[in-house]
Amino acid sequence: MRKSIIFFAISILFSSPMYAQIESPVKPEREEKTVTMTQQKMVEIVQELVSETEGTANNLSFLHDGITITMVSDVAADRMRLVASVIDVEQLNEEQILATLVSNYHLALDARYAIGGTVLYATYIHPLSPLTKEQLLSGIRQVATLSKTFGSSYTSGEMTFGVQVEEDSVEI
Repeated sequence: MRKSIIFFAISILFSSPMYAQIESPVKPEREEKTVTMTQQKMVEIVQELVSETEGTANNLSFLHDGITITMVSDVAADRMRLVASVIDVEQLNEEQILATLVSNYHLALDARYAIGGTVLYATYIHPLSPLTKEQLLSGIRQVATLSKTFGSSYTSGEMTFGVQVEEDSVEI
């Protein structure tokens, strides 16, 4: 079975078009003003998006598109993450585990499936200070979509790289 998983993963890697569909960003000639993201700015951005939040600036929960998302940040570590609980690990079957791994490579743009403790999460992790409002809003959308599409298309909804994964189409 392990050989089948490895073979499947390698075949996916080499069967999908890997040529650059996304061009390298070109640095603008004019110097842009860098604004450092703070926990309070993130809270304000979330409060513009949703009507109700619960918690503090470094641990804030809110409902977006029917999904409860928690935004955790640490100024000292200069990191932030958005997480949404998807399913208890004990309930996962082999096909779902493989589908999440394939999704993390092909279908989840900046959000990812990850296991923390006994829970599979949809998560978006980014350095705090360079985070932009657009990146935060995109991360929120991606986490909500990745959570909602678990068990079906396993996508963050933002972009895919030539592969569609559905649980019943993954062979182990």
